[in-house]
Order: sequence, then structure tokens, then C-alpha cells
Amino acid sequence: MAAQVGLPIVDCNTWVGFYPKQAIDLSPQVLLSIMKRYGVARALFVHMTAVFYDPKTGNDLAVQVARESGGLLLPVASINPLQYRGMAEEVDRRLQQGFRLFHLFPHWQGWQPKVLPFRDLIEILNEKNVPFLIACPHVGWATEIGELIKGKKVTVILSDVSESNFNEVLFVIKSIPNLYLETSCITQPDGYELVASEVSADKLLFGSGAPLHYFASALFPLLHSNLSDEDKRKVLVENLRRIVQA
Repeated sequence: MAAQVGLPIVDCNTWVGFYPKQAIDLSPQVLLSIMKRYGVARALFVHMTAVFYDPKTGNDLAVQVARESGGLLLPVASINPLQYRGMAEEVDRRLQQGFRLFHLFPHWQGWQPKVLPFRDLIEILNEKNVPFLIACPHVGWATEIGELIKGKKVTVILSDVSESNFNEVLFVIKSIPNLYLETSCITQPDGYELVASEVSADKLLFGSGAPLHYFASALFPLLHSNLSDEDKRKVLVENLRRIVQA
């Protein structure tokens, strides 16, 4: 376990709530038990209601879950740009409540990075310097996102990258200074070694997708890689803390 070798963990990609596609227990209790088992200090989570049903309600539920966790679970807000005319107001509300990160899911909500409402949301988040993750499973999306944020200050983290666009993602994050990669897509130790050698370990933020996905499948490839303990620490906690002070 990472905790046993002195490496703290902050997970930037976890879940709470009801997942409509499959019967999986995504209760806060399950997530907290996973964290305890693997030595995770804090987990940043999205409430499923914000993604599949109503963002405002889901973000409100995330506030409640975070409060009840005693600070172990940190809420991540989600917005569907196709639903919101008042996106700036929703961003302001969540920032006032202490949200440190947003996470967007175009592949589940039926939109693409090229749509104009997403461009408006980027401008809002860039103006307020609010970092966000965005799911990027399709070829071409990383390139589009990179072009949209080129020259901006906002930090963007690509999540849910697939095998089909992994090499494209590496090329884009190498080219765009404020673009990063969440690690749940890296399932083999040599994947970490490739990113570290071709780009930098500084560009990786540990995310597991738990409890939707097996936590060990995300953690063990990193622990078994040839990355130095210093680089593993960067991936597991330091890179994320530099961005969101988690």
C-alpha cells in the first residue's frame, strides 16, 4: 500500500450517488472504506445526480456528503453547459461554498467540446481561475480542448482517456502547459514510465474512479512502475495540491 511506503494519496476522481447504468454501491460509506483500506488521505468526488439528472441538486447533495464526511471527502462540482444559461451564477455559488474543482462529462451528457456553451464555460472558469477536469474518451477531443485553452491561465485535467486516444493526449499535454492528465486510464506500469519520459510526472494527477472502478487497478500500476518515490509522490498528492490545495 502507498501508505506503508510513506506515500500519501489524494484521489481527484471518485464518485458518490446512484449510477443509472449499472447496480454499483456508490455510497459514501463504501468510498470511505476504500480510502481507509488503501491509505487515502482525501478524495475529491462528484455526486452522480449532478451528472445524470440535475447539476444544481447534485452539487447541493455533494455539499451535504462532504460535510458529513468530516473533511475526508471534498466536493467537486459539475455543470452541464447545455442546460445552464446562468453558468456564471452556478460557478460563483459553488466557489462560495468552498468547491475547489469542477468536473465535466460530455460523453455522458451528449455534447462535444466544440459546442459554444462549453466555450462560454471555459471563459467563465478562466476568468475566475477555476481548474476543471473534463472526460476525454474520444479521438480528437484532446486536440480540440488544447486549442480552446491555449494561451489561457485555467488549469484543465483530462479524465477518462481511452486506449484509442492515449497517444494523442500525450502529444497535446506535452504541447499545452496548463493541460494535465488524470491517471485512471493508465493500467500498466510502463504507461506511467512512458508519460514520465515523454512528458513529465508533473503532468499526472492520481485518480481512481472508485467505487465505480477498482481502486487497486489504478494504484498498483503506479506503485509497480520504475518512477522514483519523488515522482510517485508528485502523482499521488503533490501535483493535485499544487493545483487545488487539496
